[in-house]
Amino acid sequence: MLGVAAAQTAMIDGEVKKVDESAGKITLKHGPAKNLGMDEPMTMVYRVKDPAMIKQVKVGDKVQFEAENEASGYTVTKLQKKK
Repeated sequence: MLGVAAAQTAMIDGEVKKVDESAGKITLKHGPAKNLGMDEPMTMVYRVKDPAMIKQVKVGDKVQFEAENEASGYTVTKLQKKK
């Protein structure tokens, strides 16, 4: 059962297009996000679970992230810069 949960929250490769620190939102261009029901690459605005996450990245950074479809909208729950 653990393997199924891990597969649902697989890291998504993306690129930062915009950071809106005051609103706690980030715009990401990314590939398919199967766990969110997105089969095609797209660019979307996401809320961030922890506003400190977006202080670590800037426009143009390549990132990997995890996101969930919460009641308030699509929310990034984990964000890391690619090395």
